[in-house]
Order: sequence, then C-alpha cells, then structure tokens
Amino acid sequence: MEKKGWVYSIFFIIPALLISCSSKKVEPEAYLLKKNGKPVIILKQGKKKKIIPVSSVHINEKDFPQLDKEDEAILYEESLKTGIKIPDRKEIRKFLYYYGKKNRKFTQEALNRASYYLPMIKKIFKEYGLPEELAYLPIIESGFDPYATSRSGAAGIWQFMRITGKRFGLKINRKIDERRDPYKSTIAAAKYLKYLYNYFGRWDLALAAYNCGEGCIQRSLSWNSKDFWDIKHKLPDQTRDYVPKFFAAVLIAKKPEKFGIKIRKREEYIVKTKKAKTTFSLKKFSRIYGIDYYLLKRYNAHLVKGVAYKGYSINIPVKKAVALKKKPEVKKVSYKKRYIIHMVKKGETLYRISKKYDVPVEEIIKANKIKDGKIKAGQVLRIPVKEVTLR
Repeated sequence: MEKKGWVYSIFFIIPALLISCSSKKVEPEAYLLKKNGKPVIILKQGKKKKIIPVSSVHINEKDFPQLDKEDEAILYEESLKTGIKIPDRKEIRKFLYYYGKKNRKFTQEALNRASYYLPMIKKIFKEYGLPEELAYLPIIESGFDPYATSRSGAAGIWQFMRITGKRFGLKINRKIDERRDPYKSTIAAAKYLKYLYNYFGRWDLALAAYNCGEGCIQRSLSWNSKDFWDIKHKLPDQTRDYVPKFFAAVLIAKKPEKFGIKIRKREEYIVKTKKAKTTFSLKKFSRIYGIDYYLLKRYNAHLVKGVAYKGYSINIPVKKAVALKKKPEVKKVSYKKRYIIHMVKKGETLYRISKKYDVPVEEIIKANKIKDGKIKAGQVLRIPVKEVTLR
C-alpha cells in the first residue's frame, strides 16, 4: 500500500477496532505509530496494550486491481504456453496488489535489475526448450538480486540451496559461490526446471516443486489429484501462493506502466564467460579494460572477494551493439601472375612504363634482366601483372 494509502485507511481501521471493543467498560484508545520503520496500530485498553502491524489488517478485495481485457489476453496466452489453468483470478489480483501497489518500490527495483539479465536468461531458456515466461520467476524469488540470501540460506537470483546448487553443477567454496553467478546459475535453473517438468509432466507442479522441492509435491499428490489447484490446500503457505504470484509477476512485467512502475532504459549486454588465466581483482580488470566496476560486479557476484582466481570463470559484459557489429566482409581471392608484351617507344622511360601498367620499376627490371636501368626504342619488354580472381 502506498504511503498515503495506509494513512487514509487508518481512519477506517481504527473506528472498526474501537467498535469491536465497545462492549468493554474501559474505552479503548488506538494510535498510529511507526515501529522499526513500519506502520503499526497501538491499541490500548486499560493496562492492556496490543500492537497490530498495518500489513496484517484485512485488505478489502475491492482494493485489488481489476483485470482488464489486455490482462485477460495475456493470462490466456500464458495459460496456453505453460498449460497452467487459471481458475481463480482473485488470487492473482491479490498479488497484483502486493507487487504492483503495496510493494511497488521493490517491484520497480526488481524489474530495473532484471533488464541486465533478462536477455541472457531468455536465450538460455530457449536453448533448453523452456517457456520464455519462466524468465520472470526471479521477481518472486530474489527480485533479480544476485546478492540476495534467504533466511534458509538460499542464494542468488534463482535462490539455490547449497545441496541443490551442487546437484546441478554449481561450485561453492571459499573463493566462489556460483549460485550468485547470473550466467551459470541460470543454466542450473534451466536444468532443474526441465528436470521437474519431466518428473511431473506439468508446469504448475514443476513451479511449485521449484519452491518446496519435488518430495513436498510428491507427498501431496494422490490418485485423483491432477494439478496444482487440486493439492494447493495441502502445501506450505509460501508454495500455495507461488503460482498466483508467478502470473501476477508476469502481468506486471509486461505492463509495468499500468502500475506506475518506471523502467530505466539501459544498454543491452551480451555476457562472455572466460576462465581467468591469472588471479586478479575486478577493480584492476575494470580499470585496464575500461568496464564499469559496478556493472562488472553485478555480473560477477559469485566471486566471493571480488577476485577472479586462476582457473575460475569471469563474466565479461559486452554492449550488444558492439558485440554484434558486423565485421568487414572478407572474400577469398587467388593471385595469378601473367606477362604483357610492351614495345618501347622513342622517349619512353622505365618510370613512365611502370606508371602505365601500375607495376614497380624494380619488377620490370627483374623480369627483363635489365642492367644499369637503361632501355632503348624498339626494345621488347615483358611486363609482369597480377590477375585477381575470386575463389
């Protein structure tokens, strides 16, 4: 909810709280304060005091954004692409409110960070045959922050746990944590998502399993359950919300302006991954090659100390416009030497003849074994010329 939104809504919340306590002898008092930077309601009644976070106050469904025709068209298209049915629009609208209004600042920062990685992620997912829309999952996983770490220890934009990261080929040691490598972790995420889809045969179950693990989903399935919506009530709270959150994130990412989210225009980068031949710091590398240090760090969050150690990968961002600049067309040719016969006219010199045929004087002398560079009228000369043909 926006700053002004919760201030105004308090005029409706406080009376409701007062009314609910009106049967008590002592009149309750309610105050709106900030605790740890977050708005709370302090409800006092005699010696009793209750703190109610504003975020926990019930939000009326009327506050949820409405889905217009364009939203419905996008949902229909995504449903076809992923095979996920969407029986409950209310759940999606709830998270449109959560990401598009209440936490708009977080979503705006997430989508602005996403502009660095989305072209790379979509390219990798295409190579693995995954729906392009899955590239938006990091909005709800990490906000596209490679430095993000959850309470449970999951790390990077794809929020891999250590055991899962290693299972899909990511190195984790004191020098490097490839869960934070945007490039390698995306390849690992593509492999994991493809594995989950092959395991369950459905994208809704695969997404839910990405959140809580395949064992969690497998235990919740029964002989008559077909999809995510059939087992939703059996899942942990976070997983229960995962699929509706995903669709809400896709809608906002495709129409950010509808929610007042401004996306900064950025250069598009192509990531080139190389193995370091020596050990060096990112600062030194950025200085030598003229790459913005903070941009370089963003693509190399996996280097624990900001140092690329010998034998470990480093991601080098190259502007797409530069990387795709066409090289001059080079055609293969063959040279064939042949001779033209020239009869020397009165007054002609070797220099004049060389200019006429565009052949160096030295080559004419060599081809005709001329001594002292002297020629005379009536003399027949062999003029060497090169004939160029395309192969």
